[in-house]
Amino acid sequence: MRPSRGPDARAAGTRQMSQFVATTTLSLMRSLGSTAERSVHRMQALLSREFPNGIGLELAEPVPRKDGTGIDWYTEREDPLVRLTDLPAETADFYKARLQHSVQAVLRAAAAHDSRGDTTARSTATALRNAVTFPGDENVWISGGSGRGDGMLVLTAWGYERHDAETSGGGEISGKTDRIPIADNIKPPPARPGGRSWRWLAASLLWLIPIALAGATAWLLLPACGVSLPFGLTAFGKGGGAYCALVAPPPTVDQESLHTQELMAEAAVLEEQLRRHLNSCVRTPPQSDVSKDMDKKLDDRKGQTGKLQVTLTWHTRDDLDLIAECPGGTLGWNDKGPGICGDGIKDVDSNRFRRENVSSEPVENIFWQKDIPAGSYVFEVNPTSIDLEGNPTKEIPFEIRFRYNDKEKVCLGSASSATGGDGKQKSIKWNLGDPLPECNFMTADVHACKKKSECKQ
Repeated sequence: MRPSRGPDARAAGTRQMSQFVATTTLSLMRSLGSTAERSVHRMQALLSREFPNGIGLELAEPVPRKDGTGIDWYTEREDPLVRLTDLPAETADFYKARLQHSVQAVLRAAAAHDSRGDTTARSTATALRNAVTFPGDENVWISGGSGRGDGMLVLTAWGYERHDAETSGGGEISGKTDRIPIADNIKPPPARPGGRSWRWLAASLLWLIPIALAGATAWLLLPACGVSLPFGLTAFGKGGGAYCALVAPPPTVDQESLHTQELMAEAAVLEEQLRRHLNSCVRTPPQSDVSKDMDKKLDDRKGQTGKLQVTLTWHTRDDLDLIAECPGGTLGWNDKGPGICGDGIKDVDSNRFRRENVSSEPVENIFWQKDIPAGSYVFEVNPTSIDLEGNPTKEIPFEIRFRYNDKEKVCLGSASSATGGDGKQKSIKWNLGDPLPECNFMTADVHACKKKSECKQ
């Protein structure tokens, strides 16, 4: 087992497989909703029910610190964690787009519950909104694969907002105060004749009482304890102060604690043996969540695979096109193959002109069964037909996966479109026989068609 890490040890009885993520200070935040609405177990069950296929977002588990000053956050994931704000700008922008997509999906689910109107549905909607409310990007972490772009978003400080948030009010106190008015020119009361001298005398005598008590205490203690002087002498006492010596009680042996320590030592030995045994096994690298999601979408569309396969997914109803420029010609648009480039075929095409095979979770696929011409290939992601929704520009995040023989790589990128049809196309170059391509996209300006007669058919 892997022990928890962090500035505070977790309470006894909690899971020990968790990885410490970060600590947030309560003095800088305020909580939203009830404690039940911030239960990580309830929220995990709720998100799993709302999104059975997952949304690429995970809530960290909050553990209050013993001193009450903050909250430690943990995750069950063992992959290395990287803070979103520490990523390179292009990678961070991609994950921010993914985060926005996940948050919008949760907010849409909350709105659907709100529309039902009953108390339980409203409570669920509030809990969902609070789950995707957090102070800022510094509370977002990436678990595993941050460089490849297929990491899991891990959210800390969810269910909290900053004290200086707009809803908490940011104005200064002004106007009248509630101080008690002080009248001007208040005259002191007239002095009463006589009595001043005896009051002064009584006050002086009161100061003598604590002095007398201290002297009496010293008089009683000195004969018993004595006073130690330099050179080992003892004066004003008897017995060399032995009467005041404090004898510490003999130490008691806690047998139960000893037994617990022995069990923990045995468990550590067994854990190390298990770790060495597991490390000696040859394990198949786990398939990423993005790749699993692609396979499910292809299964739903009866997509095929082969020796070489390239798959594209995105998450809007816009039309992106997967195109392969290969030694024998171009696969894509209406040129589906085979016979253009070996036995390559584009067998899945989604959101065609936003009118055919329309889906909010689209997928496109090109595969070669066996006949793959030697040479150079360029795989393009083209923004063909984009609904700007009244905005001057629109960025569409996507995932593209390359599979060759028994190896695969997932790259994350984004294509864009702007008013007038101008856009940015992304492409990756690869030579047959080389290792799978790095995720180094080339960018090219494109002009999307405004009407069907201008589009490649």
